[in-house]
Order: sequence, then C-alpha cells, then structure tokens
Amino acid sequence: MLGVPAECIAEPAADAAQFDSESLWQQLRAHDWHDASVLIVRGESGRDWLADTLRAHGASVSFVTAYERCAPELDASARELLREALAAPGRHVWMFSSSESIAHLEAIAPRADWGGANALATHPRIAERTQRGLRRGA
Repeated sequence: MLGVPAECIAEPAADAAQFDSESLWQQLRAHDWHDASVLIVRGESGRDWLADTLRAHGASVSFVTAYERCAPELDASARELLREALAAPGRHVWMFSSSESIAHLEAIAPRADWGGANALATHPRIAERTQRGLRRGA
C-alpha cells in the first residue's frame, strides 16, 4: 500500500483466534528488541500491553495519536440520514470499526428497532458486540 515490502509487515497469523496485541506479539517475539525504537500509532487511548512487552524486551517505545473515538455530533443532514436508515433498515448497511461506535449509536438512537438492520464489522469481537448490543428497542 505505502511501498512497504510485504515481508516487512508483521500481523497476527491468519488463523489466529484473536487479532490483538498478544497475537501480534507471537509474530514479533523472535526479533531482538534490545535498543530498538518502536513507534506505536493508535487512538487517543488503548491498551499498553504491547508497549509494556516491548519495553520489557529492551525497546524504547513512543506513541503517536492518530485518531480519537468520540460520540458523533449530528448535524441536520446526519440526523436525517439516521432517520432514513432507521425507517428503512434493509436499505442501509452499518459499518462498525469499534465497539465504542456501537455504544454511541445506541446512545443517539436508544429506542431503535435493529431487527432488519445489516452490519459489517471489522473484527469478530465487534461483530459479537453488535449482535449482543443492537437489540430491538434496546
């Protein structure tokens, strides 16, 4: 994507039970981290498990905040789109990239009927949260 060779990209194994820091560490742990500088790009908050583990293996770790997870402030156009999506759920698809986004949606539409909704989730845990959380009239 950005010109980084595929062999230089570490990611959890495709058959990993979870796609989290612990799974990523399984791919990284054989590397010598002594005196390595690591930059972790993440949201304004996040787990420190990987950073702590890297430090324990000799790395110097810094963070860059690349995004913030917060409740949306809907303008008139967004409120109308939400109304349309709730009125005709089968004609719309919700895309969730975090569990927090589901909680925010529940807060702005607390009495919504999600029975006919379609959703895409970027992670199995987010999909599970979607199934647990978006209940009819919840």
